[in-house]
Amino acid sequence: MNRIVSRTAGLFAAAATILWMVACGGGRQQGDGGNNGTPATMAYMLGYGPTGGLPDRVVGYRIGTGTNDNPVSTLLLPSQSAGWWLTTSPSKEVYVVAFPLSGGGNQILVYAAGASGSAAPSRVIDLAYFPQSLVVDASGNLYVASNNGPAQNILVSVYSPDATGQAVPVRTLQSRTNEQPLDITVDLAGYIYVAGAPHIDAGNLPYSFIDVYSPDAEGYPEPIRSIDFPVFISGIAVDGNGNIFASVPSSLNTSSGPPPTSISIEEFSPDANGYAVPTKIIPLPTQTAVGFPGGGLVRFDGAGNLFTPEVTGNTSEDSYGLYKISPGSTDSTAVVQSAPTNILGGVFALN
Repeated sequence: MNRIVSRTAGLFAAAATILWMVACGGGRQQGDGGNNGTPATMAYMLGYGPTGGLPDRVVGYRIGTGTNDNPVSTLLLPSQSAGWWLTTSPSKEVYVVAFPLSGGGNQILVYAAGASGSAAPSRVIDLAYFPQSLVVDASGNLYVASNNGPAQNILVSVYSPDATGQAVPVRTLQSRTNEQPLDITVDLAGYIYVAGAPHIDAGNLPYSFIDVYSPDAEGYPEPIRSIDFPVFISGIAVDGNGNIFASVPSSLNTSSGPPPTSISIEEFSPDANGYAVPTKIIPLPTQTAVGFPGGGLVRFDGAGNLFTPEVTGNTSEDSYGLYKISPGSTDSTAVVQSAPTNILGGVFALN
């Protein structure tokens, strides 16, 4: 099938990746941890209060030697707000996507490095559309991937480093077909990578993709290349050499096929296109919880270490691990372990 026809083909489970990331509580690149050669020392996640409900805080876990299972910091979000996504900037600010529980619009809350307790955000960016993912590049520019209202295509909005209030994006770019975003990242050269999936159509099997756009892309550009997947990917990252990394399950999780039995990080060459063959596969450990595993985001720190989570099981049987993979290695080490009933399992950020 050609690219446009195959993407708009039916995918009744296309939204399952995003829902799974909520229920499971998803070289160097721009964004998390900066690009200064310094290893990450903190991992931030969205957390739930003692009574459960929706994520209402940012919890920080220390990254060091061994495995940590208790947060060392807690940042409470404003009352009547729930967190959905987060990232960090090279200056160690924490960006949190928050949606209102009673009226109002979606926002990005920007907190100073080290903010905790009931600290107020240093800036608040008001958004017209609900953001599904965001990343900050080495210059502090903010990239937000959203569903574009009634058009239901992917909208990428680029904001200046000092954006606040009802800020006007410096530029925007949109996909031409009906697609939803799953993740976004930017490499050191400024190329934009958007992971997504087609919208719902119950007639065909689901899959996902990574579209690559030029650094100056705006309007309705065609991707300069695309990588396609026969399964739902959860997160993406790009190293300093342009190699692309994705969190990929072993099989589809739909009523027509068996659930996945494992999660791997697949590495692709910088020129990968179409249904490309990975140059390396890094399997994550098999966990002991009852149920099937789910992946999450993939992020580099400033020293080139790769981090990604795996969530296994369901309800009280869940098991969560955030894994670190050293540069060039295929071995993973757990640096955080927690019950996903306490955190939004697939989403994290590094500092």
